[in-house]
Amino acid sequence: MVTPQGMVCQLELLYLIPGDGMPDDEIKRREEITKSLARPGTKVTVEEVGKGPLSIESEIEAYMSIGPVLEWLFELRKNNRYDAIIIGCAGDPGLGAARELMDVPIIGPAEAAYHIACMVADRFSVISPTQAGGVKAADDLVARTREMGINSRLASVEFVEMPVVEMWGDDATAIIKQATKAINKAKENGAGAVVLGCMSMAFRTAKTKWEVGIPVINPLSAAIKVAESFVDMGILQSRVTYPAADFKKLVGTVFKQ
Repeated sequence: MVTPQGMVCQLELLYLIPGDGMPDDEIKRREEITKSLARPGTKVTVEEVGKGPLSIESEIEAYMSIGPVLEWLFELRKNNRYDAIIIGCAGDPGLGAARELMDVPIIGPAEAAYHIACMVADRFSVISPTQAGGVKAADDLVARTREMGINSRLASVEFVEMPVVEMWGDDATAIIKQATKAINKAKENGAGAVVLGCMSMAFRTAKTKWEVGIPVINPLSAAIKVAESFVDMGILQSRVTYPAADFKKLVGTVFKQ
């Protein structure tokens, strides 16, 4: 950030990946991408929780990822050096609980991207990978937008036929081809913008210049820019909506020391 004296200060963000099993080279690649998307003076660290599912492609995997994420963040509280934290999954697992736990802004990529989409279009679609077992299920995304109060702005959910783990790596050709087809279907369904509904998809296409006629919101870029903006503006999650956790109650029961 820039101080009133014009000096550039280091801003530190944490991108926390729920689960366990992502190869080290993929984590390193993701850190390089996040650094390239952040502004000069912002340092982004990418960490994997190291416990939980390999990827999050179902409700059970989402729920099983939340406990380890909260345990990881609880340990981080003891010596937190980060100005803001991004939950590295487009399902935003454990977002509300993490906000109760931490005293820095906690950003959900999906939440950030959906609200940006609402700023540039009346209706938007989400481009999602098929769920575990190849199921095309939109209900979880419909429920999420309903929870956020923006379900009337959701035009459709479109799908790409690629499991999350197949999106790891540098070659974006296949996913861009499938995503472009899905975006064209979204336009037919009335979408004025689309959100990429998976962080692996977001990383794989982070440098893509989409030529599809409507805005394509990348949740990775959205999360980074919202995190930077929240820190700049001194905004923290409301303690009315997200009351601080009762640590006297939690320590020794939920969290062990």
